[in-house]
Amino acid sequence: MQYDVTIIDVGDADAIVINYEDGNGWKTVVVDAGNIGDGFKVKKYIKHREGVFYVIDFAYCTHPDKDHKGGFFDLISDRFVRIGALVIRRPDDALRNDPRSSRIILSSAHDAYNHPTDERRNLIDEAEAKGVLYEPVLGVDLVDIPLKVIGPRPQFFVDACYEMAVTFAELKDDVISETYAEDELPSDEDAQSVMDEEKETSPTNKSSMILLFHPNNRNFLLAGDACSATIHDAFNDYPQELSGCTLKVPHHGSKHNMTTEVINLLSPTNAVISCKGTKKHPNPAVVHFLSKHCNVYSTHKSGTLVYQSAPVINPATALREKQK
Repeated sequence: MQYDVTIIDVGDADAIVINYEDGNGWKTVVVDAGNIGDGFKVKKYIKHREGVFYVIDFAYCTHPDKDHKGGFFDLISDRFVRIGALVIRRPDDALRNDPRSSRIILSSAHDAYNHPTDERRNLIDEAEAKGVLYEPVLGVDLVDIPLKVIGPRPQFFVDACYEMAVTFAELKDDVISETYAEDELPSDEDAQSVMDEEKETSPTNKSSMILLFHPNNRNFLLAGDACSATIHDAFNDYPQELSGCTLKVPHHGSKHNMTTEVINLLSPTNAVISCKGTKKHPNPAVVHFLSKHCNVYSTHKSGTLVYQSAPVINPATALREKQK
């Protein structure tokens, strides 16, 4: 069994490629694909090839923010890319039997997966037209690949989808220009006050899929932009797998998506943040509390990061090393 998990440097966005080989050839899974234009970066790391074609066996779009769904529009329209299954937890399907729903609500939920700049294109519709649209089954591994969706729980997801349908709007790009300062180390008290502020309010982030990749005896928690409540639920459902995991930190290290309680529950042995390195992403308080448990890495410092079954020859430089 061989594998690698590649967290691609796409700034304040997510694009992850998992390649997995069990003796029967490589299979490739993509978890989010960054912004529009990032699809070509994803292609570089796909190991499942068939002639001139790049084969993505399973693609997961964790939620409909443009920095996660955007690159899938590149990939689904690329004639040299074959996607076996595009996995989307459809908000309109989740709301179909909800008493609060109406035709307008269902349409709005569906439209959350529109192209960020071209409303004539919709990721759900394009995947459905190609016959590759799939709904995940929670807690069940893929065939031949140790990867499963472990959150959010069904009712939490429905409530987030309703809120999304009522309030959805494409996120605006972050204009913060001040860069992350590695030498500005917060005290426990200052970091705690930041971590205990109001938590995630974005309904799209609340709806974000949480995935667990668990090859051999190693566990990778791929948290998308999930909020602390859904990560806490996932830990309660899978405590043995998530304790001591390698954590892909949610929402680029934002202060709104993690609490000190959740970090202590996970007690990660490794943490990686996909971000562009501003004062906002990653938040110094999040880095501080993660570093109580492990080294913290970031794409803005180290570029694309790779975790693999074989020993790593060229290890990355930590954004912050584990506190002694």
